[in-house]
Amino acid sequence: MTMSTRCSGSDNDAHQIERLVKTCLQLAGKLSLGDILGPFRIFDFSGNGKKLVGALQAYDRLVERVLQEHEEKAKKGFEEGERKDLMDILLEIYNDPAAEIKLSKNDIKSFLLDLFFAGTDTSAAAMHWAMGELINNPRAFKKLRDEINTVVGPDRLVKESDVPNLPYLKAVMRETLRLHPSAPLIIRECAEDCKVNGSDIKAKTRVLVNVYAVMRDPESWVNPDEFMPERFLESSDEKIGEHQMEYKGQNFRYLPFGSGRRGCPGATLAMMVMHAAVGALVQCFDWKVKDGKKVDLTQGPGFAAEMAHPLVCYPIKHMNAY
Repeated sequence: MTMSTRCSGSDNDAHQIERLVKTCLQLAGKLSLGDILGPFRIFDFSGNGKKLVGALQAYDRLVERVLQEHEEKAKKGFEEGERKDLMDILLEIYNDPAAEIKLSKNDIKSFLLDLFFAGTDTSAAAMHWAMGELINNPRAFKKLRDEINTVVGPDRLVKESDVPNLPYLKAVMRETLRLHPSAPLIIRECAEDCKVNGSDIKAKTRVLVNVYAVMRDPESWVNPDEFMPERFLESSDEKIGEHQMEYKGQNFRYLPFGSGRRGCPGATLAMMVMHAAVGALVQCFDWKVKDGKKVDLTQGPGFAAEMAHPLVCYPIKHMNAY
């Protein structure tokens, strides 16, 4: 979507970006002595700083090449009806002397890096968690499949336009993100001195909001550690869905995408992609877990809060939507 690369054929740009993003996320999530000892950060005792710099340099070389390819394509002109990707649009702003916002190439690279960090592992991890929870909960799996069969029918694949008519599918994804938020910690900086629950927080203090704990708070949720998509249905006694856009941070006990001006700008896209993908996986396949056991839902470390053990299961064709 960002720069017209695909994970197919001979084009391996997407694979390279995926590896680089995984490397950066793994290294960025590691504790650095410099974070604790301040001036000693220059010594990089663990070597993680050097590895991170190397990964970012590799990313810079890759994106610089793709930028040049897009610039050459723009010089030749777009064919009638050809759609521009995000990089094309950003380069238009970069090359427009009358643009209201001035962008440098470093701005574009930084923006794209933010998108890759926020949109690669996070959505993939959320879909892994959703399938793991559904496979371990046959009742919920069947209820979701029955809803899809009723609304979509047996002759075609579920698609994005069906999602508004699939309340249980939406409830499954919301419950998945409640239990397994892709960003369990939200980092903010206080703009001014304030007091929170009796504690003084000075201006410029970095604050980490533990949304993982917020969304499992027993004072806010019934059976908070259980996978219960029904809590997000209109008929639920918990009344979670009182806000039409509750996943955008209007409900402060449910914050999978943060809140306010620094909330995730890709929340709507992420939800659309995840709904369609998980819906299709449930609609088209039965799933057999490796060795016949339940999916191991142990939480792993890292910024994207992925599974500690990879999701390994075998698809058994249930229907042929093609």
